Amino acid sequence: MSDTRRKARAGRQGEVAQHAVELPAGVTAADWGLERVRVQNPSIRSYLGCIRLLEEVLDSNYAILHCSPERLLKIWRQVEQVCQLMRSELLPTLKEPSTIPSLGDARRHAEASFRALAETVLTAMERYDHSLRADQLPEVRKLLCVSIGKIHAFLRDTFGEIVANDPRSRHDADYFLSRRFAQDIEESEWLYSSVYELNELLDGLVQACSAEFSELLPRMRRERMVPPEPDWEQTRKLLDSLLGDLTPKLKEVLSLRGIRIDDMESLEAHASSLSTDCRSLLEVYAVGREAIEQLKGVGGPTLNEREQRVKDLISCHRVLSGRLVKLLTRLHTSLRDLAKHIAASKAGIEKRRALMLAKDLVEFRPKTDRPVRGIR
Repeated sequence: MSDTRRKARAGRQGEVAQHAVELPAGVTAADWGLERVRVQNPSIRSYLGCIRLLEEVLDSNYAILHCSPERLLKIWRQVEQVCQLMRSELLPTLKEPSTIPSLGDARRHAEASFRALAETVLTAMERYDHSLRADQLPEVRKLLCVSIGKIHAFLRDTFGEIVANDPRSRHDADYFLSRRFAQDIEESEWLYSSVYELNELLDGLVQACSAEFSELLPRMRRERMVPPEPDWEQTRKLLDSLLGDLTPKLKEVLSLRGIRIDDMESLEAHASSLSTDCRSLLEVYAVGREAIEQLKGVGGPTLNEREQRVKDLISCHRVLSGRLVKLLTRLHTSLRDLAKHIAASKAGIEKRRALMLAKDLVEFRPKTDRPVRGIR
């Protein structure tokens, strides 16, 4: 490890120790740990999911009144989904008492605000069926103009109060209502989305390689011959996929500022070794097949010359197949190790991503135009 990275790791560890969670008198770490996992983290995720869904259709009143019926239906269904999520997922977390007095007060205030919102806004929207009739569209446009702003204000205001009173937070409510916090959340979601996609890609590639190599490698070890072109075609496709799909995805994840030092070092090593082994396999096979075909075409007028050509062919097959087996085995092992590492990293990010409360402890790269997966 370089001195620079060693210092970066030490600095980050120092920050973690410095910003340990401070709990009120009488509240144990076990008490808060249980509440954090059972209530607070799900509440934060529910808030963020609702806010994200709503902000995707947070159009101006003019746009809602004059948009196409198709756009109106999209807005309606998304707002309807937010209302359902608030009742089914968010409200139960607001009803829960808290071991942290100020957080308990914030939840009670949020629950009271939700009750008022439900009586005036949600109930009015829930009178309509999921499938709107054409004659209902004009009144729905007006209802959305009134409702979306109130729902958004409730989510933003009560969310800011709840996370500001989370003992992990070192910010006041204004930060959580600011554009900066919204950007932090989007950046953390990009990190999770990228690692999630990488994990899915790796799962598929590991399964495909395991299925292909489980038959190819034993045969090559037994026959000690370079496979003919038709038998090698599926392996070639897998190698091309590793180079064309996996390697760029690894580089994309490596470019994210949220990747930790240990993960970065491991990913860099795997990306380099996988790329090298794939190219080596493609080159060794191509050169080997060319050499074998040339040896096959070389004739000899005497029996000794023909016997020598056969010996050369056997030797060429043996050397090349041994090299291919070694490279394929190493590639398969490296690919499985990488899959395990990414799965572990994904699990760690899942634990951290809903808690973007200690901003200094994690860095993220801004998201520009990529779609983000929903809150999970």
